[in-house]
Amino acid sequence: MCPECKEAATRKFEKVCQILDKYQRDSSNLIPILQDVQKVYRYLPEEVLVYIATGLDLSPAKVYGVASFYANFSLEPKGKYVVHVCDGTACHVKGSEHIKLALIQ
Repeated sequence: MCPECKEAATRKFEKVCQILDKYQRDSSNLIPILQDVQKVYRYLPEEVLVYIATGLDLSPAKVYGVASFYANFSLEPKGKYVVHVCDGTACHVKGSEHIKLALIQ
């Protein structure tokens, strides 16, 4: 990678670099790294996952596998506010389905 390209990438992923440095670029800290990155972006963009993989000397498939395995990670952009509606048995009996239908309309 040319020096100008490397500098541009570093600027673009400055927050990610800070997070990687916070965890000493140790791949055993992949989950906390992904959690911190998700706080910044509100989701895990694909290009950021590839950058993290490179920074931790892991394959992008490994990083993507971890990010897609855990339900608390989002690979798609989310809005500013995320609303969760309980859909367990007790909530369903109490009418949670009506609330969900009202929210999507």
